[in-house]
Amino acid sequence: MLGNVPLRIGRRLRGRLAGPLMVLPCVALLLVFAYWPVVRGVVLSLYDTDLLGDPTVFVGAAHYLDLFTNPDLRRALFATGVIAGLSVVLSVGGALAAALPLRRAAAKPRAVVSVVLSIPFAYSAAASAAVFAGLFAPAVGTLNEVLAHLGVNGPEWLRSPGWAVLAISVATAWYEFGFAFLVLLAALTQLDESVIEAAALDGASGLRMARSVIIPMLRPSLVFLLVTQTISGLQVFTQVQVLTRGGPAGSTSTLVYELYKRAFGEALPQVGTASTLAVVLLLLVLAITALQFRALRRWAA
Repeated sequence: MLGNVPLRIGRRLRGRLAGPLMVLPCVALLLVFAYWPVVRGVVLSLYDTDLLGDPTVFVGAAHYLDLFTNPDLRRALFATGVIAGLSVVLSVGGALAAALPLRRAAAKPRAVVSVVLSIPFAYSAAASAAVFAGLFAPAVGTLNEVLAHLGVNGPEWLRSPGWAVLAISVATAWYEFGFAFLVLLAALTQLDESVIEAAALDGASGLRMARSVIIPMLRPSLVFLLVTQTISGLQVFTQVQVLTRGGPAGSTSTLVYELYKRAFGEALPQVGTASTLAVVLLLLVLAITALQFRALRRWAA
């Protein structure tokens, strides 16, 4: 009897350790590839660095103060907000407009249209940006050629600050459109038809049905998309790199693009400044996400 005590203790110990041991690899990966880079970035943002990116001189909050006094960085902060906002409105609004008519479509036509409209989700950001480079090219771009046939002089999409911001926003929205469309279409197919039928008996139809019944039932999915698409929009880089390289006159240079330029695009890397931009971007994403959850929690209930 006493001989079985060590066995029972061993089994209990193995049972208690099984869970922690199974999650240990995941925790280790998070610590190494997620949390440690954040800590390292915060430390580097407080220092000037040498050519190898190693900290040399402690400067405290100097890089953070420079973010709000340097006109290039202020412009990047503004461009990031505008591009993120426009791209979210265009991608989520466009996906909702495309998905709503498919709710009552037959299975086969809906499947065909769904495959076509979800194609942007299969593209890489670089490939989709290259497509828009051909569309928005000033002299030989497809979009301006179409406008010329209609008797309209197309703008210089990528050479005018206002149009360039719009072009980046449209390219970003198109890249995000496929994911938003698939999420909303899946949500539409799971709606409670009895509620919709009751609303139809009460006289609701068309836009009134969509505005007053269907869209409110899609609130959880819309909240999810607004949060995730905003986070993605705040991190726009590839579209800027391919289409404008931050121009014209820095109007499309986002925080991530400024981070890239200062860390890797200059002869003398400014790793401290780049780390500061990364920390500020992280705090900005966390703050906007928290505000969105706070503002949308009651609406999604």
